[in-house]
Amino acid sequence: MYKLDLIDRKLLVELDKNSRQPIASLAKSVRLSKQAVKKRLEKLERNKVILSYYAVIDVFKLQRQSARLWIKLQGSYNEDDIVEFVLKMKDVGWVLKLDGAYDLAIILWSRDLLDFDNAVKELKFKFGEFLKAVDVSFIVRAHHISHRYLTNEKTLNEFIMEQKFSRFEIDELDSKILDILAKNSRASLVDISRQLGVSDKTVKYRIKNLEKNRVILGYMVLLDYAKIGRTWHKVFLRLQNLSAGKYSQLIYFLKSKTDVMFVTEAVGISDLEFEAMLPGTKQFHELMREIRSKFPEIIKEFSWITVFKAEKIYYAPQI
Repeated sequence: MYKLDLIDRKLLVELDKNSRQPIASLAKSVRLSKQAVKKRLEKLERNKVILSYYAVIDVFKLQRQSARLWIKLQGSYNEDDIVEFVLKMKDVGWVLKLDGAYDLAIILWSRDLLDFDNAVKELKFKFGEFLKAVDVSFIVRAHHISHRYLTNEKTLNEFIMEQKFSRFEIDELDSKILDILAKNSRASLVDISRQLGVSDKTVKYRIKNLEKNRVILGYMVLLDYAKIGRTWHKVFLRLQNLSAGKYSQLIYFLKSKTDVMFVTEAVGISDLEFEAMLPGTKQFHELMREIRSKFPEIIKEFSWITVFKAEKIYYAPQI
């Protein structure tokens, strides 16, 4: 396990609030010199504590759905072969390796249900004999919450992506900029302008416009949670006896927990989901007991999985 000191923790929290902020801003936040911050970042990257920096893009504004496949495998399959195939599929956003009720999770930024169905068939035609179950769900609203558990910070910093009938037209240049930021949100204006053959002023204007129109919601950081002593738990809640008030209270409670990083309102295999980065099994069971004791009348049942590797997190479907 990699030992983080307090400065490392503060730095990672700041990066997850906005991984695109310059070194000078990070240095001011953690009260170190720019050179010292740069060295710390390089060390965290070199030791694979920081895996990537990425932009969170509202795919719904790009007329895409957020369709998810939850896959349970069977037989003498080679999981890496399946993952390699999935990573080459069109409009794949997330690919996660799991432990528990499912073995793989795939998020597809599909244009419509026909597009989604074609992707599912492509996977089944190739690996059908190894797919014991392929369950489907759709994201309605996703709350992305920055890392607070590292410093036990109480202030909530979140990006919300929700399925709305809104539309924002982007051109090829916007699409290319989003692609670069989705892969590396710390890419400089100079680097982006060189890649695309336009001026840095043009790039700056385009990014500001995408941020202003909430196409780019924010910039986050992906960590190797196991290396810092955390386990990524995902919980599926089935609810009953609901009212608008009780539902809002449950979401508010989940977002108040500093270990929780994602709260997802969905249609499909669950009514509400959340993800928490916890030190161990004991803390997970304590959290679940607390939730069940506070909301016994509306929680019908729950199940959970652990995420042990994120193979891909990418929010930029191509036009």
